[in-house]
Amino acid sequence: MSQPFHAGGAANLLDSRAQSFGFLKTTLAARLHELDFTHFGSILAVVGIVPAAFRFFHSAWQSAATWVKRFFIASVTIPPGDPLNRSVSSWILENVVEPRHMRFQTARTEVGRDLEAGSHLKKTPRAVQYFPHWRSEWFWYGKTLFGVSRSLDSFTAGMQDPTYDGVGGEELTISCLGLSATPIRAFINKCREIADSKAQFYVIIYARDRFGLSWKPKYRKPLRRLETVHFDDKVKHNLLSDIRNYLDPRTKKLYQSRSMPYRRGYLFYGPPGTGKSSLSTALAGEFGLDLYEVKVPSIANDGDLEQMFQEIPPRCIVLLEDIDAVWAGREQRLERSICDSASERSATPSISNVTLSGLLNVLDGVGSQEGRLVIMTTNKPDQLDSALTRPGRVDFKLYLGNISKASAEQMFMRMFAPDLLSWARQSSEKSDSLDEHISLEQLRMLAARFAAEIPEDTFTPSQLQGFFQSHLNDVMQAVSRISEWVKQELPDRSDRHLEVC
Repeated sequence: MSQPFHAGGAANLLDSRAQSFGFLKTTLAARLHELDFTHFGSILAVVGIVPAAFRFFHSAWQSAATWVKRFFIASVTIPPGDPLNRSVSSWILENVVEPRHMRFQTARTEVGRDLEAGSHLKKTPRAVQYFPHWRSEWFWYGKTLFGVSRSLDSFTAGMQDPTYDGVGGEELTISCLGLSATPIRAFINKCREIADSKAQFYVIIYARDRFGLSWKPKYRKPLRRLETVHFDDKVKHNLLSDIRNYLDPRTKKLYQSRSMPYRRGYLFYGPPGTGKSSLSTALAGEFGLDLYEVKVPSIANDGDLEQMFQEIPPRCIVLLEDIDAVWAGREQRLERSICDSASERSATPSISNVTLSGLLNVLDGVGSQEGRLVIMTTNKPDQLDSALTRPGRVDFKLYLGNISKASAEQMFMRMFAPDLLSWARQSSEKSDSLDEHISLEQLRMLAARFAAEIPEDTFTPSQLQGFFQSHLNDVMQAVSRISEWVKQELPDRSDRHLEVC
């Protein structure tokens, strides 16, 4: 049952609260009168000193750090884009950054990814690339503590390049305690040795970046064996002997002692599809050399061409493809571009102003570099200027023609060798479509039958390779259908001059 409300009780409660509030007010007033306000000035003075003290200690810390860095720390800085930078960055990513499971990453849409089988039938979203986002790290290598830092400004600039893979595109600074940079040099050399051991199975192809400012690794292609480039074995042996003799350090000393320029030029010529570019790549892998592509039509002028050649290292292969097309029809291209520009109201077309004299100057002029192998390819050697092909600029000419019966037999054996069939059986989902009962002796007999159907000096290696691509899973079918394929291809040979390498 509820209690009755009494107004007197409520009044008593309010009076007690008012009395308590009055007592608190009186107590605070008494305490304020007792305080010495000079203490507040001291507190304010201390508070004002804190920022000044912070600035002083910060400056002292920076000065001490600079002093320690100057007298007790050694460092080496590697510029972005240098091959050495990539070697060190790869080691750090594999051994320092990745094991720590970085929580901070940079994401970018992947470009140039190979599409899976069947994905060309539908729109396939591109994958996302993730790069560790780090600024500085400390790590032990041997008994030495190293510190490495990188410039994120250069990393951000490199991310704008679609071909950049997130490695080696930022400035690195490596430091360690001590008065000597010897431990850092040893560490860098070790990183390069590890990178070289991994790169021995690849050919690195360099090209100019999209701005034309520096050389960038464009491709990393697996080594291609020279056996996969089919032409006369004797000529192939002579070519390898010539390059091996040129790269011998004793040859360089011999040239220098006779005051002869240490250069070697090669001209690969023949019909389209005979393997001129493939041979250049195979030679780079055979001798462990990097390959630099020089596309003369895309170079603005002789000065840019000279700058490009000055930045190419001495021991490498310089490839100038389709050298006959550099100046041939230049007036027609210019007229066509001007007409297109006028009709579309576009800007003035960009036409290369590289001259023949400019190319000759970088090949063997006063300022030309030495120690390289320069390979030029052409489909029309008769259109080349004699000044370009004279000895000293072109020292070895190699004709790559249509395939012979002997080369066709070798290509058949390479395509259907038992070890390749074994690998295909393990990786193919349709293993029952492969002939698992072909011995090596039977394969040789089939190769002879196959080569007998190939006309001598009629088809290019690329044509024959196109046939093999459609019959890789069935040896017997390749032999039985080659005759029909030859009959179909022969009437079309009148149009083969339209092909481009």
